[in-house]
Amino acid sequence: MGDSVRKGERLLVGEGMAVWAADKPGGLILEFADEAVCEAAFRIQQLLERHAVPTGFVERLGSRILLARRLELLPVEVVIEAAPGQVDVAFRAGGRTLDRAEAESLLTPDRLERIEDLAAHAARSLRAHLSLRGIAHLRARLRFGLTEDGACLLQVVNPLECELGSTDMRQVAELLGG
Repeated sequence: MGDSVRKGERLLVGEGMAVWAADKPGGLILEFADEAVCEAAFRIQQLLERHAVPTGFVERLGSRILLARRLELLPVEVVIEAAPGQVDVAFRAGGRTLDRAEAESLLTPDRLERIEDLAAHAARSLRAHLSLRGIAHLRARLRFGLTEDGACLLQVVNPLECELGSTDMRQVAELLGG
């Protein structure tokens, strides 16, 4: 992992990854269980960065490790589905789908609009890239958080929580890498 950033306390275990505090102020270490999943996550972040989607991604530290900004998590996540000519956005909290009024009760209307816009932009960017590789439909679970100064960012996307044309993460990484 290098000498510059070290793991602290394990904060949570998610699908195919663990999240650790980092000794770098404001940092988190995302350690993936598999190199191919980390590669796919890294390539998603690169693609989103090229399309000016603001994320919490900082840098890649190793074959299974990414460094991300620590964000204050928002209580609403977004599930996006993108197909030719359409992007559908659904809001979720606590494992259930929310209607817009419920989502606005958990966030301000402006903040909800911001994450909806960011999610749709991310979906269009990913789908445009994947459509060139024969993938017409994608689905992704996106989470958002706030920086200390209040900026809203997309968290690092876990490719295991997405449908990106294949369940083989090596193939997903290849689809995202071109």
